[in-house]
Amino acid sequence: MLLHGGGLDNAMLSWSEVIRLMGSRYEIYAVDMLGYGLSDKPDITYTVPLYVDLFDEVVKQLGIERMSLAGISLGGGVSIGFAVRNPQTVEKLILVDSLGLSERMRFHKLSRWLVYSKLYTKMYEQMCKSKRLVKWSIAASLIGDKEKISDEMVTEVFTLAQSETGFRAFNSLQQYEMGPDRITTDLTSHLCELSMPVLLVNGERDAAVPLKSAIAASKVIRRCQLHIMKGCKHVPQMERPEEFVQVLKTFLQQKGREPADQLLK
Repeated sequence: MLLHGGGLDNAMLSWSEVIRLMGSRYEIYAVDMLGYGLSDKPDITYTVPLYVDLFDEVVKQLGIERMSLAGISLGGGVSIGFAVRNPQTVEKLILVDSLGLSERMRFHKLSRWLVYSKLYTKMYEQMCKSKRLVKWSIAASLIGDKEKISDEMVTEVFTLAQSETGFRAFNSLQQYEMGPDRITTDLTSHLCELSMPVLLVNGERDAAVPLKSAIAASKVIRRCQLHIMKGCKHVPQMERPEEFVQVLKTFLQQKGREPADQLLK
């Protein structure tokens, strides 16, 4: 089961290349969360607990009793919440540059002010007008190696920007979750409750989820492995999908307990 991130994202943008490289051995579900992709986009307040509840319903409707669960960014936070609630269902957990590894966002107070300001909306509206600005934004925050930013990727993100729905859902979630001093839905206090094997993957140069947060989380989670993707930013599974899939397959094929502080790379 694969969960995408927030912002201008959906299941296929985040995971299509990973799904292709995984091959036919695995039965894979990539879910468009509420407000994104092909899912409904109601005008409501979006929160991490809401997404956990809805994903819980998706799993029940699909009749899935055991699974490996992977989430990127927002999807990682939802995955943590679901795994804490349903440890018997999640056989292995993969968190990629995940929400929930720290109590505060970087530059938290400034970021909170920004998501409530008109400037944030205007910045988004300007980006919607230009593929050049979309490419600049991807390079600034998502992809470390500019050579990995394809014209197809820019076009897909630019197309998503025209719809505005993903932005509205994510902005709603940001306004709710970014409390005055810390994240409203505190996931860090639950990291020690994760009983299944956990793989943390983090981009070395990610500004949104700094590497130090992943390293700190790896010391709290009992059965944790950490893989650092050198030079990558916030979406390493898109930047270097071959490396990511190799690490993911190795993790999924492992049996038994792994050292809590094992460093894969």
